[in-house]
Amino acid sequence: MQKKLLAVAVASALAPAAAMAQSTVEIYGRANVGLDQYEAKGATDPTGNFKGRLRVFDFGSRLGFRVNESLGGGMRAFVVMETGVNIDSGSGNGQSGSANASTGFWASRDSYAGIGGDWGDVRFGRQSPFYGNGIIMQGGSNYINQAMDSAFSFNGALASPSGRESNVLSYNSPTLGGFNASLSWGPGASEGAAYTGTGQGKEQVYALTGRYSGGPFRAQADVAKRKDVANVSGQDRQAWKVGAGFSYAPGSQVSAIVGQIENKNLAANISFGGIVFAAAGTSPKATIWILNWEHMLGQWQFLAQYAMFDKIKNLTVDPGGTDAQGFTLAAKYFLSKRTGVYASFNQIKNKENAWYDISNGGSSANTGSGVTNRGNDPRIMAIGVMHNF
Repeated sequence: MQKKLLAVAVASALAPAAAMAQSTVEIYGRANVGLDQYEAKGATDPTGNFKGRLRVFDFGSRLGFRVNESLGGGMRAFVVMETGVNIDSGSGNGQSGSANASTGFWASRDSYAGIGGDWGDVRFGRQSPFYGNGIIMQGGSNYINQAMDSAFSFNGALASPSGRESNVLSYNSPTLGGFNASLSWGPGASEGAAYTGTGQGKEQVYALTGRYSGGPFRAQADVAKRKDVANVSGQDRQAWKVGAGFSYAPGSQVSAIVGQIENKNLAANISFGGIVFAAAGTSPKATIWILNWEHMLGQWQFLAQYAMFDKIKNLTVDPGGTDAQGFTLAAKYFLSKRTGVYASFNQIKNKENAWYDISNGGSSANTGSGVTNRGNDPRIMAIGVMHNF
């Protein structure tokens, strides 16, 4: 009741009285905070280790507004404005002062305005093509603090084509027979002053996502390409992933994702110890697998995930040991429908020449993750509380 009264009060302040009968404003959000212990030991070069430290963390806390207006004839207008907030520090940075572009300013998370109808909808704004996995795998997105379902966007030798992307236009289809799709485009760095058009490519992002949900089965496929990265012709990042899940009981499912990331025509060498293992102009690529299990038992939710980062291919010199594995184990107890407390364990085991890091949402303190940190094994153990409103 209080939530509805607050929404009406906001609508009164923001909308003309004549429009109130057709418009709704919803205020929503999340607080997700706790205590964790982070470390990254075992580096091939000992100077690349990070000793353990205790931290009070914030992971994915946010405040949002949703506005919907009926335009008649089956048409509607809508606005979503969602802002990430670090309620542990009140700043715009993640853990240990690391940069986190999803917090600290208005509309820092997915935020857009659009028009929709029976034909689907068109959205303009900050969106997340390729980034998420939908309902088939969302442990770190909506259940706990961090998990392997974000493995395609972890720090490492290869960069994903897109995460949360600014200035995106998308078309989102209606759901027909359980299927729907999203087609996204963004101008990337070609929108700013860095693009002159003289001897440059034009950076752009393209992404296509297809989804299916019917009975206990759900699936999602994504393909994305960041063309002419930094406006350099032929320097592309491209990736695809395909996932499927089976819900065997309410709140319980098993699912899997497989995909590949490729960085075409590298702008600079990647080297260590005087060995150039990926020369400028080469196109290294790697396959990533993720397995997921989630299970509801009364008020308890149990989570387990496994990620495999395969050996990097198309290297100038293959030093070996460029693969890694990741693990998540977690348990959450729901005190109410909206509030839960949890304990989680996340670990990445890098081979001697890999440097994947648990990096989403500024959760990592390993901000120097790179060749000097190769071989270290990031680990996060946490206890936390999440409240959705």
